Amino acid sequence: MNKRHILILSLLLAAGLVTAQDSTKVKLFDYSKLQPLVHFFANAEMNLDPGITEDNSLWIGRAQFGFNYQYNKKWSGKILVDRTKLEGSMNTMFLKLANLQWTPDDRWTIAGGAIVSNSFIPQEKFWDYRFIAETFQDRYYGITSTDLGFSAAFRISKMMSVDVAVTNGEGPRIDQDVFGKFKLAGGFTMHPTDRLQFRTYYHHKASGVAVANREQLFMLFAAYQLDDRFRIGGEFNYVDGYRNTPDFVTYGGSVYGNVTLWKTLKLVARYDRLIMDNPGEEILVYPVSGHAVITGLSVNPVKGIGLCLNYQGFVPDDGAEKMTNRILFSFEYRL
Repeated sequence: MNKRHILILSLLLAAGLVTAQDSTKVKLFDYSKLQPLVHFFANAEMNLDPGITEDNSLWIGRAQFGFNYQYNKKWSGKILVDRTKLEGSMNTMFLKLANLQWTPDDRWTIAGGAIVSNSFIPQEKFWDYRFIAETFQDRYYGITSTDLGFSAAFRISKMMSVDVAVTNGEGPRIDQDVFGKFKLAGGFTMHPTDRLQFRTYYHHKASGVAVANREQLFMLFAAYQLDDRFRIGGEFNYVDGYRNTPDFVTYGGSVYGNVTLWKTLKLVARYDRLIMDNPGEEILVYPVSGHAVITGLSVNPVKGIGLCLNYQGFVPDDGAEKMTNRILFSFEYRL
């Protein structure tokens, strides 16, 4: 093949690439409407308790990758893949979010598919240190942050909004339980001022059981924020029929906040109180009653990157259970 043939072949190849690039425009795909979603955090942990074989460990807390696509002003879609740890596997991935959202006006938002659950997400956003520790419902009750189903939110006024959801109650990795039962949920949020907010939430979960054992959760949340300098919030949770177990009651709550010491350097503090009133042995593995303390120093060297040196301790009510003490260096980045 001479130089002339090579030149002609190169021109044909370049034309083909241009045509391929133009084909994306024919399909009406606009890259400017594509927003990447990346969230990763991990920990370096030192266990201070005597008799622990694994004194030190490094572990990944979250690795999520996906995107949001804004079709137009009213329609958008979101895909999010989550790398998580399951028993016997360190590299299992599942589809955490896959939904369509319709916003017909500035008051209504309707979503369907693998959607965000509003059970504890508002508290988690205010706490803002998920890479250090989960909020109360997530940490102690194992409630999923996403689920399969439908949700709707309506802004009543500038200060008030309501949201409802119908989901399978089992999380996004399970299509539906064999009994075909659902979880019904609803919340009410009030913002009297830009700095102050209140929220109440309720869910009724009948999913996963053959008989009418229902789990009911009641939650109250209040928070105050003074710019980026100071914030404090608290929540109380009460569950009747925990994990669909008759007469199994559990309740408790958290108080958390932070104060800015210098620039982006902040002092983080949190206190949890958990009560597990188990009437029997229907559930063999569940959290124990006790007190938890979390405190640390966090810094954001640049936007999207968080670093925190923190202490986490738990004191169980039962003297037979051991107290736990850990020091962690936690970090995260997000796009």
